Amino acid sequence: MDRIVSVSTMAFDGYSLEQALDELAALGVEYVEPASVDKIFQHLVEADFCEARAAWLRAQLEARRQRCHSLSAHMDLTQADSVERFTRRLEFAGAIGASTVNTIAGPTANLAGFRANIPALASRAEALGLTIALENHGDLLDRGGQIAAFIREVGHPRVRVNYDTGNAWYYSRGQVDPAAELAELTPVVAHVHVKTPKIVDGLLRWVALGDGALDLPRVARVLRERMPGVAVSYELSPRQRSRDFEPRWRAPEVPPLPELRRTIRVSLEALRGVLAE
Repeated sequence: MDRIVSVSTMAFDGYSLEQALDELAALGVEYVEPASVDKIFQHLVEADFCEARAAWLRAQLEARRQRCHSLSAHMDLTQADSVERFTRRLEFAGAIGASTVNTIAGPTANLAGFRANIPALASRAEALGLTIALENHGDLLDRGGQIAAFIREVGHPRVRVNYDTGNAWYYSRGQVDPAAELAELTPVVAHVHVKTPKIVDGLLRWVALGDGALDLPRVARVLRERMPGVAVSYELSPRQRSRDFEPRWRAPEVPPLPELRRTIRVSLEALRGVLAE
């Protein structure tokens, strides 16, 4: 089965969504993952999750001969208004042609809120033909067997995992091997974010695939041998920093476009190369 390889618009933090689409189109990227990470990075803000903006974005994609398989719509699913807010994200995703909506689950302290909300969200996702992919994160989905058990407890085929190799590294303070954990979680993974950290003198940055700590060939082997149809997305967060795994911050400098183009081009060449082996 052909594998969908997307690029997240998060790479263009500091540039508009339209410019991100233009740049990715010029790089020959067919699949784009629009990024909206609540309170961190938003090419799509709350007011954008409506019919009019969905129609606008679909037209923008079609004009550039691009498609959308996954939407990053990260928000807390445990709050009283989460069903209404995330339902609008699901409907937006369906309107732009996406199949998967990636999000965090929410803080561990509010498990009861998640349990109350997820049945309605899963039912709406099913009605729209979508999958909700909960990201491995420093919240209700932590690591390894706990993640698999959590998804089994939810017990709905439209609620799966978006496995983020960078999250595995960052939240475990470098102790988790993303390739091994991905292999462990294969049965519950619907989508994979591939990104790699590079640490110099304790300072963590996100860099081009093949230029960081991630063992990309081992991750690709898991994808090839055990997850042949699972879509992946290259997610670059060029402005995020962390020192000694402490809370991340956003660097004020916006990377120049030539640098971003090179990073994305190199990363896609590396990713496609190892996936084809």
